[in-house]
Amino acid sequence: MKTNYSRRDAITVGALAVIGSRLIDHTTAQAQTPAADPKSGPGSAIKTRVASCNCGQLRVTCTGPDPDRVVICNCFLCQKQTGSPFSLQARFPNEQVKIEGKSTAWKFPIDGAKPTPYRTCAGSDGITNSAADVVTSHFCPVCGSTVYYYRKSDAARTGVRVGAFADPTFPPPMGSGFEEYKHPWTSNIAALSMPLGHHQ
Repeated sequence: MKTNYSRRDAITVGALAVIGSRLIDHTTAQAQTPAADPKSGPGSAIKTRVASCNCGQLRVTCTGPDPDRVVICNCFLCQKQTGSPFSLQARFPNEQVKIEGKSTAWKFPIDGAKPTPYRTCAGSDGITNSAADVVTSHFCPVCGSTVYYYRKSDAARTGVRVGAFADPTFPPPMGSGFEEYKHPWTSNIAALSMPLGHHQ
């Protein structure tokens, strides 16, 4: 009989899983998982949401109320970083966030680099007079997924890429920035003809 393994299986072996440089025993860790707390169930003000990279070794667990800031950014910096027409992120108070696993940090603006010829959400460009807001993004060194970030201007909160939650119940965005750079078709995706069809 052939057994198919997922990327997650490559990290999880039996009852043990490697997260970063720590070894966690799932047989005892399950009982300590915040998601098992009845106060964090559906309809509760307290929720536990877990974001992760594609291979699963970098995880961000957010426990508490849903974030008060979920925004779309259309700037070219976010487009290039996500490989998508826009980024979608939420910010959680640092005390609600638990990070497990190894990450590689990437800071923008890049020290010593020329300013970008376009405005960015990091406030670093050759167009405006605003001071640069350093953004440090953390991505998985194994699979490359960007999962979370910090902003110098908002040191009390951790930003998490909403796509890393892979959760359709996540609250929708409440704001959209840098729309001068947005792709026009993103305004009404439902109206696109989709000649290749919609697939589940």
